[in-house]
Amino acid sequence: MHLKPLVLASCCSFACLPLAAVTPGNSVDQVLAEKGPPASKLERGTITVFTYPDAIIRLEGGRVLEVKPVGADYAVRATAAGSPPARAVARSAGQWVTDYSAARAEARATHRRVFLLFTGSDWCIWCKRLEGEILSQPAFADFARDHLVLVKLDFPNHTPQAPELKAQNQKLAQHYGIQGYPTVIVLDPAGTKLGEMGYMKGGPEPFLAKLGRL
Repeated sequence: MHLKPLVLASCCSFACLPLAAVTPGNSVDQVLAEKGPPASKLERGTITVFTYPDAIIRLEGGRVLEVKPVGADYAVRATAAGSPPARAVARSAGQWVTDYSAARAEARATHRRVFLLFTGSDWCIWCKRLEGEILSQPAFADFARDHLVLVKLDFPNHTPQAPELKAQNQKLAQHYGIQGYPTVIVLDPAGTKLGEMGYMKGGPEPFLAKLGRL
């Protein structure tokens, strides 16, 4: 009965091992031996990115290219700038976030695209269909976990919003020229707009096919 807590404690102890133990040139086996399994893993071509609570590690050919700490100093700067601490950002793979600045930072660090969903969650029927038929489906979730940073920019009629969040969403809608809902804007990791999408019939497959062509 005590086996599960012991296993969880062991995994936590791996993830919290000192970052200094990992240096450029180390093999992937050395990284895993020192820090354990990453919180998330992204593969793009020959580059692999491991995300840990305290670091983002880039590898190529099974060797460490770069180690980016995301410790206390970075967290303080991010919070002062209005973004969540890097520890929270590093764990958002596959989850929806609302902070645009933090999402952009994560996209740059993990080399993923930014998926901006402009929606009216409590009134827009086509937004609800997009969510139910595509965005909530396992196929989309699997793709997003490895390739996208998901940002929900909501414009509700009845759901309360913090003034800061409402102001952010309105500013972004104006910046991207949003004319209706739902609208999806896709950015590359550097923030360049790749394309624009909306609701599509047929479930996640045609939607993902179009997304892959952007």
